[in-house]
Amino acid sequence: MDRTRAWPTALEPVTVNAPGLPQASWIDHPSGFLALSVRNRRFELPGRPGFVAYREQGRHLVAFGGVHAPEAERAGLLNAFLAEAARQQKVALFVQIREEAVPLFLDRGMTVNQFGTSVTLELAGYSLTGSEKMRLRNKINRAHKAGVRVIEIGTDVPSGEAVFAQLRTITAGWLAGKKKQELDFMIGELGAPGDPHRRIFVALDKKGAHVGFITYVPAWGRMPGYLHDLARRLPDAPAGTMEALNALALQKLMREGVRFLHFGFTPFILFGQEYPGFSRAMAWLGRILRRNGQALYPADSQAAYKLKWGPRILEREFIAARPLALRAAFDLLRLTRAL
Repeated sequence: MDRTRAWPTALEPVTVNAPGLPQASWIDHPSGFLALSVRNRRFELPGRPGFVAYREQGRHLVAFGGVHAPEAERAGLLNAFLAEAARQQKVALFVQIREEAVPLFLDRGMTVNQFGTSVTLELAGYSLTGSEKMRLRNKINRAHKAGVRVIEIGTDVPSGEAVFAQLRTITAGWLAGKKKQELDFMIGELGAPGDPHRRIFVALDKKGAHVGFITYVPAWGRMPGYLHDLARRLPDAPAGTMEALNALALQKLMREGVRFLHFGFTPFILFGQEYPGFSRAMAWLGRILRRNGQALYPADSQAAYKLKWGPRILEREFIAARPLALRAAFDLLRLTRAL
């Protein structure tokens, strides 16, 4: 794995073009689209740009992705959110903080721990050739030989409620196979017909039945492109269905000149040193959950799927609170429906 970051170490003010999404104007995060979920609350200061996206769970106000604001506004917005949490007698818990934002939290006496890793693929010059991707190509070929073909909703076929009903059926079958409820908060949503921002690629089997899909949502900031978001398939879908889906989407995005495909965040995949003052108890819990918590979240299998595409950009993301107690982990697991 190449752990060398391929982007500036200092956050630069980034203006993004997000028609119809004014809240996105200062998001610079690979999974930042998730902050805009209608299920999230938004903390803002009147007349000032920027926001904190959060939900309430137990003793915590759980904020996603850090502080989304111009650089000059971040400290003030964070201070105000911490004060609001204290007023409510809650603890502000931040998840998926990018590494360059960590000093902002350390300066306020917060405990910061590694939480996981985001994976990004740079598309310029990307190819599926090479011996290291042979197994990946074999899986894609198996799906094609089984009759799998891939279409994009809204481009190859019209979007509409009938199509979304089939996608929800795939999700129901996927969940039934795993015998668990769908996760929430740090993952995406299927959305609804007519959404101009979410792109959905669907796999059809040789009979034309919908057997799997992947959604892609915008990513802004210094690494603009798309986030590989929800991925669902029926338990009896042909082998290689998801690889065939993503391969077709990759080809299409490359033809469109898209620069980056983000595979998103995987918790408990950790590397490098912790920051001073980190919580040893939280670090211990992260190791336990990775080793023994596959029923809660299959971190290693998710990481393996992402790494098989040969990404070169791996970014550490962090969790922070004051205090960062084990109760924070419990509330986060409850919020995400992992428990």
